[in-house]
Amino acid sequence: MFLNSWPIRFLITRAARAYGFLDPLNLVAKIRGFSEPSEFAEPLELLRAGMLFHARGLINTKAIQNNLDWVWPYWVERQFNPADDSFIPRAFSFSHINLTHRNWTAVGLPDVPYYPIVDPRGLVTPLFDGWSLDFWLVPPSGPLLLPSKLADRDFSQGLVLEQELRVQSRAEWGDVSLSTEVELCLQNHEPHCCVQARTSGMEAGFLAVALRPYNPEGISFIEKVALTADGCGWRINQRNSVFFDRQPTRMILSRYKAGDVAQRLHETTDHTEAISDPIGMATAVALFDLEVLREDRLEIRAPIYDEITPKKRPSIDGRLTWQGALAPLAVLEIDDGRLRELYKLAVANLVLLSPDEVYPGPYTYKRCLLYTSPSPRD
Repeated sequence: MFLNSWPIRFLITRAARAYGFLDPLNLVAKIRGFSEPSEFAEPLELLRAGMLFHARGLINTKAIQNNLDWVWPYWVERQFNPADDSFIPRAFSFSHINLTHRNWTAVGLPDVPYYPIVDPRGLVTPLFDGWSLDFWLVPPSGPLLLPSKLADRDFSQGLVLEQELRVQSRAEWGDVSLSTEVELCLQNHEPHCCVQARTSGMEAGFLAVALRPYNPEGISFIEKVALTADGCGWRINQRNSVFFDRQPTRMILSRYKAGDVAQRLHETTDHTEAISDPIGMATAVALFDLEVLREDRLEIRAPIYDEITPKKRPSIDGRLTWQGALAPLAVLEIDDGRLRELYKLAVANLVLLSPDEVYPGPYTYKRCLLYTSPSPRD
C-alpha cells in the first residue's frame, strides 16, 4: 500500500531518471504485460531476489577483477581462468556471479533451521550469507598448497550420515594431504559450526586457518577483526567469533590496502593488532606449526547467530536425533548399497530443510523465503 501511493511512486520515478536509470515502476508494469493472457503476474519476490543477487555481482566485479592475485574460492578460480572449461568471458557482463559451481553442501540437525555450507573445495561458510573459513598448507618454502586450485582428481568430498551429518573433504598434493570434517553441533544448547582439520605427509610448515571476506556467491564484507582475549580465536565485525582448541603459533591480520593475508605469511613480524577496514576486505590467518600438531586434529568452532536477528544467539532446548528423525520415514531396501546410501542422504536432506517452514535450499533459496515472508520463528 505504501508503494502504491502517488507521492511515493512519483519520487521513485524522479530519482531513477535523475541518475539515468529506467523508471522501475514503468519497467515492472511492462514486464507484467508479457504475462498476459495468464491471470498471474511474475512474483515480485523473484525481482527482489534478482536485484540482491546482481548487486553482489557488481561488488564482485570490482573486488575480484582488480585483485586476481588474491586467494579466491573454487568457483572464481575456475570461472575466471581462460584455460578452464568453466571460463565465462566477462567483458560485457553486467555483474560477475557464480554461474558454474553452485553445488555447495549443507550440514545441520533435524528441526534446527541453521545451515553451515561447504563448497566443492572445502571452503566453510558457517553463518548464513556470511564470511568463510579456508584451510591451506604452508610449506617452509615454495608456493602455498591451496585446495581451491586443485584439479578434481586431487580432491575428494563426501556427505556422511552416521550419528551426525558431516561433510568430509580431502585435498592431496602427492603424499601430502589436508582433511576436514564439518558439522553443526550443539554446545550448551547453542548451535555451532564445528570443523576438524588434520594433515599428513608434511613434517614441517604450517596448517593455516584463513578468514576470508567471501562465500560461494561472492564478497561478504569483513570490516573489523580482533583477537580474542586468550589469543585462541577472532572477533569478527564486533559480533561473531571463531575459536580454536589451542593457541596458534602465529596470527596475521591484514587490511585491504596491505593486500591479501596470503601474501604476508612469510613476513618475519606478526600483525596481531585489531584492524578496521572501511572497504570491508579484511583478512586474517592463524598458523599452526605442523611439528607441534603432527597427526593430531585441530578443532575450530564458530557460534551460529540467527539471520533474522543477527545479534541473537539461538537456543535449542531439545531436538530429534538423526536416527529418530529418519525412523518413521520410508526405507529403500535394494541390493545396491550405493543407491541405498544416496536415498538415505536424499531423505535426510528433506528433513534438514523442513524444520518448520520448508526451504527450497540452504542458502540462495532460503534467502528468498526469509526476506519475502514472515520468519518461521516469529
